[in-house]
Amino acid sequence: MTNTTTTRSRFTRRIAAAAALAVAPVLAFGLSPAAHAETGTQHYQGCDDHKGDPIWDGVKPPAHGVGEHSPKHPGRNFDIQWPGHDSTRGWAVHPGVDMKTTQDLLVVPTVRETGIECDNLLRGDAPNYFKHAYESVHFMTGGPDWALGINSADARRLNQLHIHLTRLYAPARDDIAQAVKAGKVSTDEHKWVDQVVEITGHNDKWQDSKHQYRAWITDSVDANFFKKLDDDIVAPLHKQGKSAAMAHETLLITRNPAGKGFVVLESNTTSGIHGVANIEGILDKR
Repeated sequence: MTNTTTTRSRFTRRIAAAAALAVAPVLAFGLSPAAHAETGTQHYQGCDDHKGDPIWDGVKPPAHGVGEHSPKHPGRNFDIQWPGHDSTRGWAVHPGVDMKTTQDLLVVPTVRETGIECDNLLRGDAPNYFKHAYESVHFMTGGPDWALGINSADARRLNQLHIHLTRLYAPARDDIAQAVKAGKVSTDEHKWVDQVVEITGHNDKWQDSKHQYRAWITDSVDANFFKKLDDDIVAPLHKQGKSAAMAHETLLITRNPAGKGFVVLESNTTSGIHGVANIEGILDKR
């Protein structure tokens, strides 16, 4: 009886060890669909347009053990985080256009994710990229007027999801503060779609002009703002018969210059407001 029990025990341990060895290399590089033991979450399946992209090339993790970028080897990135050693749920703080300044940064998923239109961003288990971007504000220099913004598929140049982390344009900050003080922006999320404010932006020659944004104040960055955008803006506009889709949307989050919390701005050029297809005009990357 003892010998049989011992043999079965050894056999069980050998099977378990073999299974662990088979899974371990895949888990190490975030490629398995199985649940991750440390996070208790599924590996995150990316949204890939099957085309190369220079931003993706600057953050992508190792493939099958062959190096690219990792938390220990960030390359030109200022930071890379893989929660629970899972690269599919990670992000990088990536330099902007000139690859040096910390006044123009990008927060980029370390899984292939085309952009704001990706349906997987609406899932309940999606990484909270805006929260991760907010937690990366300390990498930026240039004062307290930080802004986190993402452009629409209609008006972006590159196709790897990236959240701009830079300064807010000063005239835009002033307009937002005045709108909040005037009671034009509330904390009622359900009014977001109807709270349209005019905000001063600039063109590439730094000439000012005003465009319209829908605005809402939130007290937390813990929400999935892609899902909020789809539920509170895109779906209601679609029901109204307007041309509405996540691909047309641009989104920005900044501190509330008139009080507590954060101001969330949305705009597009397809739903009847004098909007914009990207948020570059209310950013100051200088």
